[in-house]
Amino acid sequence: MKTIYLGGNYYQMGRQHGLQVGELRPLILRAIEARLTSASPAYTAEAGLRHAKLRELLEALWELDPPILEMIRGQAEGLKLDFDTLFKYSAIPYLEDTLLPERAGGCTTWAASGEATRDGKPILAKNRDYWPQHLPLQVVVLAEPEAGYRYAYLTSAGSPGVFCAGINEVGLAVADTHVSSLDVGPGIPSYSLMMHLLEDHKTVRSALDYLRSARRMGRNNLILADAKGDMAVFEAGYERYGVVEPQGHVLVNTNHFVSPKMRAHFVDDNPPHLKGNSLRRYERVRRELGAAYGGIDAAFARRLMAEHGSPLDSICTHLEPGRKTCTISTAIFLPAERAFLLCIGNPCEGEYRLLAPWDKS
Repeated sequence: MKTIYLGGNYYQMGRQHGLQVGELRPLILRAIEARLTSASPAYTAEAGLRHAKLRELLEALWELDPPILEMIRGQAEGLKLDFDTLFKYSAIPYLEDTLLPERAGGCTTWAASGEATRDGKPILAKNRDYWPQHLPLQVVVLAEPEAGYRYAYLTSAGSPGVFCAGINEVGLAVADTHVSSLDVGPGIPSYSLMMHLLEDHKTVRSALDYLRSARRMGRNNLILADAKGDMAVFEAGYERYGVVEPQGHVLVNTNHFVSPKMRAHFVDDNPPHLKGNSLRRYERVRRELGAAYGGIDAAFARRLMAEHGSPLDSICTHLEPGRKTCTISTAIFLPAERAFLLCIGNPCEGEYRLLAPWDKS
């Protein structure tokens, strides 16, 4: 598992990213080509609309979030790619979502604290289900920005911002899941929202204030936990949002909306054999957390995230006919310890590594 080190302003961090993953450039180019050529028929058929939306998004980000564009510019230079190619690559999920292609599965996340955990401390876990081309691209990033908190995160080489999940030096942890939604627009993407959260915020409540005020792209849920044990899920839309608070010190988040404000804007666009899988995984994890209440810890998290099942409720997923994505990593965050456990590949087969970037012992 490769670790890269970034520091300075956004352009400098982007350029350092590109230079430090140089040996992965052929795989990055392959991933870019795969995403451009394997996009849905609806996406590829709407060239004029696609270009208009791309311009609209670029203009919005220059107004709303120049830092993420500076990071992409630096990455492009470090990787010897043109900015337009890398920006288009980062924007494909947004462009596809506006045309609602079919999806295939998604990430599973949950958090627990207080009475629910064995030691009373918070824990947040995520299975990352994504395109298999990203399995060898996964890297750990240790970032020391020009201003703000230091933070660590799991991402894909060649992708901007916090492209999966992360934690900062004061114990705020965040992870995202994709939600197919009717409420999507040209705003700040989740990988940039998470970057700003980790740089600027210490608590879940402060992070929620920022998320409410930001002009968001939509299309994602963010699950948050801090060192004091506070937790929440922020369901992000372009024009609206929802906040889901823990029930009984546990919180589950998959790939649909559950808050009253957002529920009607979820679209289950999975292929027929996978429709309902987000709800089924959500219900399964809630049952498992309930059964383990009072004894939830990292060992439990490792077992839960490795569990299989039917195509509708499997938590650890593998490539199989009819499925385009699979579980490519698992991260288990321990906010009170400012540390996390990371397994690259399927958690049913791989080994975990403990990362404590700011441990001075």
